[in-house]
Amino acid sequence: MVTFGAGLIMELKKYKYIHLFIFLQDIRKLSVKDDFNARLSELLTKQKANEDFQKELKDFTTLFLEKAFFVNAFTDYGINSSLGFFSELIKRIKYKFFPPLTNKTELSNFLSFLFGNKNNDWVNKIDEVNWSRIFSFLILKNSYYQSNFNMQIKNALVILSHRLVTLGVDPYIVLKLPEADDTNSPFFELNRAINEFVETEDDSAEKEQKSTVVLIELHRCERIFQGLVAEKDNMGTSLHLTFLIKRAEQHIKRIRILMHIFSADKEIKHSAAKKLAYSLLRANAEKYSVKKFVKTNTGLLASRIMSHTSEKGEDYIGFSRNENKKLFRSAMGGGLIVVFLVFIKHYIHQLQLSLFFEGLLFGLNYGFGFVLMHFLHFTLATKQPAMTASYIAGNLGDKNNRNNVTPVLKQIIKSQFISLAGNLIIVLPLCFLVAFTLKYFFQYQFFDYPVANQQFQSNHPLLSLSLFYAFITGIFLTCAGIITGYYDNKVVFADFAERIKKHPRWSQKYSPAFLSKVGAFVEKNLGAIIGNMFLGLILGSAGNIGTFLGLPFDIRHITVSSGNFGIALGSVYVYHIAELITIFIGILLIGIINIFSSFLFSFILACTSRNLSAKESIKILYVSLIAARRKN
Repeated sequence: MVTFGAGLIMELKKYKYIHLFIFLQDIRKLSVKDDFNARLSELLTKQKANEDFQKELKDFTTLFLEKAFFVNAFTDYGINSSLGFFSELIKRIKYKFFPPLTNKTELSNFLSFLFGNKNNDWVNKIDEVNWSRIFSFLILKNSYYQSNFNMQIKNALVILSHRLVTLGVDPYIVLKLPEADDTNSPFFELNRAINEFVETEDDSAEKEQKSTVVLIELHRCERIFQGLVAEKDNMGTSLHLTFLIKRAEQHIKRIRILMHIFSADKEIKHSAAKKLAYSLLRANAEKYSVKKFVKTNTGLLASRIMSHTSEKGEDYIGFSRNENKKLFRSAMGGGLIVVFLVFIKHYIHQLQLSLFFEGLLFGLNYGFGFVLMHFLHFTLATKQPAMTASYIAGNLGDKNNRNNVTPVLKQIIKSQFISLAGNLIIVLPLCFLVAFTLKYFFQYQFFDYPVANQQFQSNHPLLSLSLFYAFITGIFLTCAGIITGYYDNKVVFADFAERIKKHPRWSQKYSPAFLSKVGAFVEKNLGAIIGNMFLGLILGSAGNIGTFLGLPFDIRHITVSSGNFGIALGSVYVYHIAELITIFIGILLIGIINIFSSFLFSFILACTSRNLSAKESIKILYVSLIAARRKN
């Protein structure tokens, strides 16, 4: 049961407000209809003549206005706390399973009693005419209630303005925009204007003028934070800055709504009341929602990360024959590196190390190999999807126009096939030739029959979990792209290049030109280095982790699997042709799953950063694929 005071429990009984609950139930049912507002108008007309309903509404409204404390609701509901991102996240997780006690007069108690924690989006569907009629039902005719309600709004405005000033002069904000802490800062002016507005009598002729000054200063404050968002490409962003910006936006939005409640224009007043009601209901329903909190407060950072990933994605697409030739040569170079990595991994395995150190060396082998590919401008085909998916999402445009996607998608599919062919045309034949040469000319069998058979069976599409492991690999490929974008953004946001140039010790030892080159190198390559090292470590150590935990956890990567297949093929002479064909098909399926899963996850994440749902993202991709196929 919701925690109330003893007297309040007696008064908030559902049977005492049965007509009110039926009325809300009817509205929910009507909200799915196309002519919702027309039907709602009829319902309101009917209820206006319903004496039992009017009595229950009056009783509940009276109880609501006498007992409810609105200040906390106006200042806290739907607004990030000052705890910070991770502290707020932990708090939500904790309260989701073990909710805290609430004061008996807390507004959330009344909202939960009347509306529950259901979806109340129907509130936002009500048009202005019907909202005015509902508002007339709830009009505060008692001067005490009106005065008390207005006073609580004013108290909330003062609290919100103080918090916004604190946000505006936060060192994290001032570091990026020094003018925010200027003596003529709009935050200080807003605080002064709100104090003057609050002290003005409600029926005073100056009230409207004071309100206008508050709204002007509020707009100036809003432009400060809009500037931070607009400059994210140049300055970068961080999780904490994103959290602060979102918190400031929430404060500004709430202050504006509360100020409009005092407007002399009834249309503005009723519109503000509707927005306030909807935001409070939604905030009450989502107060412990972890998913909503994370999505709301990571949007800007996610957008910037995907923007960095998208910028790299263009390098993996061939828009002309010459670019496709260059991509093919680059993929062949990447295949050559993989050949060395595959052989080095098997030599590490022969050292008979413990699971931990063997997995670590496997991972470092792959990691350094992938970093070397980056510096040599070689291509690993399976790394393309994470980058190109973000590039496609970036091509949707501001209006999410799927027509922008189809031509690019055709080029991406073609480029993906070219780079995959470039990898395989080197890895598979070369691994086979090396193993065959060692056995035939030097009598050195790289894989004996049991090991070769194990390699064959580990890639069998029906007798192993290779396709499931390929799906897991797609997830890690996506994560590598995200990590690369994250650190590319972090380097820009934290001014790494400038800090290297102005380092107090290094600037005394090295020339400015040298430090500038080092700074530019770090800014350009740090994200790629960390992303490639992560991918290498996880791909190399996954199998050992799965063995240690006793879980079906491993990876299947098409270039590595084809390399192992080639070595096994060159190490033994006895084959079952049908089985080899099946395994080869399995390796191709591994590649398809690697690429498709990585592309799909990356595309959904990139679209989510543009405020599209996963369902909408998949629909856009599906329609674009069909359109691309028809154009062929």
